[in-house]
Amino acid sequence: MYEKERFSDLKHHYCSCHRVRSTLWQAGIEPGCMKKILKYLLFVLTFCVVFFISFKINIHRLEFAPMKLMETEWDDSVGTVYVDLDYENENGNTYNLYVPANLDKEKEQYLILYIHGGSFNSGAKGDGDIWCRYYASKGYLTASVDYTLQNQGKEASLFLMNEEIENAVKAIKKETEELGYRVTGMAASGVSAGGTLAMNLAYGGNSAIPVRFVFELAAPTYFVAEDWGSLMKSDNLGSEEEFYRMMTGKELSAQEYRQEIKKISPTCLVGEDSVPTLIGYGLKDHCVPADQKEYLIDALEKNGVSYDYVEFPHSNHLLYGDLDKMQTFMDLSLEYCKKYFQ
Repeated sequence: MYEKERFSDLKHHYCSCHRVRSTLWQAGIEPGCMKKILKYLLFVLTFCVVFFISFKINIHRLEFAPMKLMETEWDDSVGTVYVDLDYENENGNTYNLYVPANLDKEKEQYLILYIHGGSFNSGAKGDGDIWCRYYASKGYLTASVDYTLQNQGKEASLFLMNEEIENAVKAIKKETEELGYRVTGMAASGVSAGGTLAMNLAYGGNSAIPVRFVFELAAPTYFVAEDWGSLMKSDNLGSEEEFYRMMTGKELSAQEYRQEIKKISPTCLVGEDSVPTLIGYGLKDHCVPADQKEYLIDALEKNGVSYDYVEFPHSNHLLYGDLDKMQTFMDLSLEYCKKYFQ
């Protein structure tokens, strides 16, 4: 991809240099002087192209830096991956199941479910492969699930997504039982939009496997329309009414929507019996508004729910600016496993 972009850029700059040369010739500049000017311009343009390409490559690498902390050597001695397993839904979505090697079938076992992000309109279960292998290498059953997205030309409200995730957990419970494992608890986890769905599963109380805790990164928590102008813009929505319909699948007035979003916003689902929660947010996040974490923290504190908050002071939505904080988050998630999986 980058080579194609480089060729296109160089071709563009060659044509630009040719036009500059013609302009200088018409202006009466001597050929010798013209060559020096063109060499200088070519040097500057080449430097800019190389700098731009290097910048894009480095950003691409940084995007995946947090996940590199989770990279795990994987073979049959570590575990087995069962891919594209079916669960009840109308749109052909599937999940992947990761089973650690030598997992004791005589003991109670626990599941960590990963739900991918992508603004509810992109991403796939494969995004959670590194995440799932990492936690499976620690001795936990893991799974990553696909769900219907809002760019697939189908009705894809958060109500539907929540229902699909719940159905996926039912299928995972059945599959693990058929493999001979007794799963008595789970953790829901996710990044960005996936974190929202993880919290909805955890706080909603409709999971076939009891949720013991939830952990998420950079997730939206409350879908009041005025906070989501950037999302409306990226999805080419021309009005708040279109946003209401996208999120709920219903034609609603502003007043009706404010009542309806309480059923799909994690902040509004938190109660006194909600499970312990681990969250992380970047202070330079321009995708998820800063007040989203405040809504959630206020709800957790108001209801006396145990939680930990890891702050990423130098990070945007991708959280690559604070790898030390990502390590802290990972370590805390394993501490949660030891504490609440028993």
